[in-house]
Amino acid sequence: MRLRYLNLRLYAPLSDIKVCFASDTAWTPFSVGPPDPCAIHFVVGLNGSGKSHLLRALAAIFVSLADGRLPGFSFSLIYELGAAHNQRTVIFNSPGASSEASVWQAEDTIFDKFADEQIFDSAIEALTNGENESFTARIAPGDYPQAVTDLLPKVLAYTSGSWDAWSEVWRPPLELNDEGFRFTEGEDFPFDLERPPGWTQQDEESLDNFENEPEAQPLLPHTYVDASDLLNRPILLSGNRPDAALLSVVLQGLQSGQESGPTPSLLAELYQKAGLHSLVSVRLRLDLNRALTAPRAMQQKIHDALLAAGEVIALPDPNDRLRALHFDIGAPIPTNADFLDQRLSDAKSQDEALTLLLGEQSQSAYGRFNELSRWLAMGLIEGVELSIRRSEKPGVDGELDIGIMSYSDLSDGEQMVLRRWALFQLLAEQQDALLLLDEPETHFNDAWKREIVHFIEGAMGKDTSHVLIASHSAIVLSDVFDEEIIHIVKKTDGSSIAQKVKKRTFGTDPSALMMDLFLTDDSIGMRAQRRIEAFTTHIRNQETLTAEHIAELKLLISRLGTGYYRSELQTLVRKHEQDNDTRALNQTIMKLESSELKTELLGFLHTRARKEGDDSA
Repeated sequence: MRLRYLNLRLYAPLSDIKVCFASDTAWTPFSVGPPDPCAIHFVVGLNGSGKSHLLRALAAIFVSLADGRLPGFSFSLIYELGAAHNQRTVIFNSPGASSEASVWQAEDTIFDKFADEQIFDSAIEALTNGENESFTARIAPGDYPQAVTDLLPKVLAYTSGSWDAWSEVWRPPLELNDEGFRFTEGEDFPFDLERPPGWTQQDEESLDNFENEPEAQPLLPHTYVDASDLLNRPILLSGNRPDAALLSVVLQGLQSGQESGPTPSLLAELYQKAGLHSLVSVRLRLDLNRALTAPRAMQQKIHDALLAAGEVIALPDPNDRLRALHFDIGAPIPTNADFLDQRLSDAKSQDEALTLLLGEQSQSAYGRFNELSRWLAMGLIEGVELSIRRSEKPGVDGELDIGIMSYSDLSDGEQMVLRRWALFQLLAEQQDALLLLDEPETHFNDAWKREIVHFIEGAMGKDTSHVLIASHSAIVLSDVFDEEIIHIVKKTDGSSIAQKVKKRTFGTDPSALMMDLFLTDDSIGMRAQRRIEAFTTHIRNQETLTAEHIAELKLLISRLGTGYYRSELQTLVRKHEQDNDTRALNQTIMKLESSELKTELLGFLHTRARKEGDDSA
């Protein structure tokens, strides 16, 4: 999946945003062979400029395409699906009214990698005028909506900030057009009549018998009872889903280790950075009441999960029947278990049984995450808890054992780091995926920020996917090309526009990016800047620098770290010392007896001084 063009007419504070996503970057001088197919773009700007809004607008467009509705704002979106040998281009155009919305596709028709907004706008205009024969209307104007799930990429979104605005994007709209469900302006909204999407007359009639079944549980709004629903709809990684992603990736690492040796190096490196040496156990908090009203196929999975767990503990709760299912890593499954899924009978350990419960043997981490997310969405399990070991067990050399601790006992920062590293690995080997990350570097130290792009590329670099990141970290941006950056700039009227970055960013000093992109006055802190500049102004105002002044300058330089100010002050000291040397030479020259030699030496000194002045200018 590759984003190519986005046109947002108005998505406050964004106004008339037109973004051309570079389909290729300037890798030719840096590597041999073609660049990795994964595209990585960063959205940057000052706080309040709307960089998170750009990501949410994209999420809203894909959610609306999955739900068969419009997101409430006009837009045009062009993206590519498929690998290089089998690509197709999709155009989703919604000028405003639903009668004008349309979806188009073209097989093996790809826009040039240097295409600009005029080329994209012309192609969209040709479609609306019936002049573009390369594209076929999957949904012609006036026919929207229809199901086009085959044109949907896998979309995951995660934010390190507030979930409120993001949750609004995923909230299903209220359908108020059915007979018997109308109310006039000023009338109180009849919340007791509200029904989830997909509610049928049969569901309504079943309410009559509901009071006679005290143990039955009401359905959850927008419940995912079909795995295809969850696979085709974009996913917001809120609630317990980041933990489900982490568990899926860790289980995948365990399986890879069982099949081909040690944990993959990149995954092991991620664990080490985040303080996870190995997984010890998994606990699932199960709601039996929900399980008893689940579809039969799901009930069978829950049955096998109860048998495969090493320990099942009843949890005290006044209203619900809750059970904690413990799966110990490496521990054998209970003997004589009568599994409904015969594959589990051959499982060698509890973690292997849990892995099989979440998918086939060849399932990817993303597939298991989808299954686990379905359990969460249906309310079958209320939480995922991991126990981890943070270091090796004590060896013969007496190495310190930090011990085993619960994932929930880690600091908030450590938990967030583990979750985000897992997201990069979750989409590994997934084609046509779009990962939207809203400021993922929050809570990362500077060393980890430097490696974000490296780990994304290591996990997803060989896949035809797209990663779009809103960021305000100059350290991260020094690792990307300027073509990969979308600069959101706030105008004086409060609206924001998108601009191209005018200076090179790849391999640039982060302090320069701070001033260029985030408009900082200087590359150092305000406290240091104020004090250093006050002292240097005092020195420069002196008519003559005395030996005492120079001594003060040298003392100040000894207290400064590397950077612009240290270099400037060292230049000032050297210039003063050179001036002293020049004066001494002049005095010595004037004492010479040869007039010819005097003239020659003084001319040399004058020429040298003039050249140094030109160089400094």
